[in-house]
Amino acid sequence: MLPWYRDRDNLNIGGVNRYTITYTRRDPSQTQVYLRLKNIERSSIRAINLLQGPFILYCHVIPYNYDPHRQFTPDDADTNTEVLFDNQIKPNQSFNATLLLNDNSRVSSSEEGDVFQWEIDIISQIVVSTKSTILFDLMIGDDLALMKRLVRSKISQTLDNLSSPLSPPLEEEIEEFNKEKINHKIYNPQLKVEKLTADDIWDNEPKDPSKPVHLVIVTHGLFSNLTADMLYLKDTLEAKVQENILVRGYRYNAGRTERGVKRLGSNVATYIISLIETTPYKIDKISFIAHSLGGLVQLYAIKYILIHKGADYFEKIHIQPQNLIALASPLLGILNEVSFLISWVLDIGTLGKTGRDLALSKRIPTFGDLYMNEAKRKTFKPILETLPDDPLQIFLSKFKSLTVYANAINDGIVPLRTSALLYLDYEALGDVSELKKTKHIGEHPELEDPENPIETNLTRQSVSEVPEYDIADEEKSAREQMQSKKEAEIWQLAKQPIVAAQELYQQLLRVSSNESKLTKREQKYLKFSAKGTDYNLFENVLPDTSPVDSSGNSLGDEETTVVSSENGLPEKAIVVPPKASAIASAISALICPVPTTNFIINPQSRHHVIFHDKYYHFNDIPKQESNSSTKQSFNDFFRYHGKWKRRKQVIIANKYHAENLNWRKVLVNLPPDAHTNIIVRRRFANGYGWGVIDHLCETLFDRDHNTMKAKI
Repeated sequence: MLPWYRDRDNLNIGGVNRYTITYTRRDPSQTQVYLRLKNIERSSIRAINLLQGPFILYCHVIPYNYDPHRQFTPDDADTNTEVLFDNQIKPNQSFNATLLLNDNSRVSSSEEGDVFQWEIDIISQIVVSTKSTILFDLMIGDDLALMKRLVRSKISQTLDNLSSPLSPPLEEEIEEFNKEKINHKIYNPQLKVEKLTADDIWDNEPKDPSKPVHLVIVTHGLFSNLTADMLYLKDTLEAKVQENILVRGYRYNAGRTERGVKRLGSNVATYIISLIETTPYKIDKISFIAHSLGGLVQLYAIKYILIHKGADYFEKIHIQPQNLIALASPLLGILNEVSFLISWVLDIGTLGKTGRDLALSKRIPTFGDLYMNEAKRKTFKPILETLPDDPLQIFLSKFKSLTVYANAINDGIVPLRTSALLYLDYEALGDVSELKKTKHIGEHPELEDPENPIETNLTRQSVSEVPEYDIADEEKSAREQMQSKKEAEIWQLAKQPIVAAQELYQQLLRVSSNESKLTKREQKYLKFSAKGTDYNLFENVLPDTSPVDSSGNSLGDEETTVVSSENGLPEKAIVVPPKASAIASAISALICPVPTTNFIINPQSRHHVIFHDKYYHFNDIPKQESNSSTKQSFNDFFRYHGKWKRRKQVIIANKYHAENLNWRKVLVNLPPDAHTNIIVRRRFANGYGWGVIDHLCETLFDRDHNTMKAKI
């Protein structure tokens, strides 16, 4: 009467247990087995979730023949989708799954019996504390009712015993079984269970240890961890990339991300040096992939290595830099993208040195900043400003590809302006705000002719700046509402049988006048010259928004985005993307909108998440905004959007766009929470980001293999 398998274990921050369950069926009439996972932490522990936890588990179950890129057909999707997951298994809550013995889970069939298999991941959701753990109880068997009794509390068991149909000997056996310390114990010889911990998963060997290895260093962001939050990226890289890759990362910055970019980066650098110099494998290539704060950390780690080991370190040991990739990284800081309150909270050290690094600050701000002269401000250079200086800037040019992935919408943590390094072919984006209204359904566009090579780090084209969000958006919204109201009034006049022509003419004249009046912010945007590059992977995905001349012909990439109407007034050619809310992003992270069953089992239901993919390079760095004033307005101080800090961001962006650097900028359209979806923090709960990771693997790796395949 015992379960077939039981494992009682605990997970800490970044903790992962992966179980591969293999069952050989002897009786053909048997159609299912059961899995039961219970978070056996006390319910009362939920009250300290914010301080030590959260003490929550994530779990998913995948049958052997599930492939996210192929149609998956459950026997009865209404009763059992067969691909199962739960993102919020709280203390004293359970996750029960029925594992069907069918073609979806079948591995093979023989005279000895049918073999079925499932993969189960159990992941800790602890975010902050490095000392807290979550205790769980996992069982597999053919009697779900019995398994429920095995993990119930003493009070529940006492109440059940009042009407229990079980015999006293069986009750005694259950009580004795519950007292045992059980870890990874199998009771049914027909069942095989392979258990891997986070260390087992992340310390694996490359595909062929005897051949040269492409080392891929991955770096996590703020309040995240390597082993759990970057697991999907690692799994996908190893599954999709045909090169002999080795995915590694420094896992001991988790829970310590308040210590500042320097400390975090030097930790990663020391790890990389040790890994390279002690590994038994021959490393001939290296790539870097990071999410969020990790983008800054990995850049500092590279710079630390170059300073302490020599600018020619990688050249001396014959390792070729391949890819530098940042996903939703605040490369320019976040001061212009957040409210005064959040920026002030960062400055006063709520996130320690890291918070001040992101806010481009050195100390707690005071009212004296209102009267600080320009010369004194220039004496302080935040770490993000000095980070791209040599030797890092020279080394960046040696990478075959420099790539940033940026969320166009729904990311209130790291918005577009900073994650896209300030400059974009902005006019070519169209109305990004319309992305929020789409149903996100569409086919993948065809790639360009494989005979046309992907551009390297040498392409040079000018682009424009992504404008920052400010209060003028509200002015624009109010003006548009007023415009709609006036149009409605005109329509009502036109419907009247008798109307004075002069009155109608005056109404039309007023509407026309309002149309030509632009806000200061819109006038500022129209001064930017947006020029795209020759390479645009998805140039036909969105409607053509290129400016046209009076004959209706496109002005092309070499022309200005500002065109004049017949009355000589400028027409709007740029629509500014909406500002994402940091509060909304925080709520979405806690209450995660998860993909539907149809999304998980039907690839055709998924929208194409990449809508802009171009290379960027500057021939002429835009001139910085001049400022003759020695002090700021009271309003600017409390909004904390001072011009001197904005100019710092321009300085930083210009350093990354030096003459010998070329960036591939990939803009992404993801639903909330876009900031965690872009890296697929949890395989199914953040499944909306699958297309981003697929794009990364397919377009940035296996260059030599894909080139040879295209020639064949």
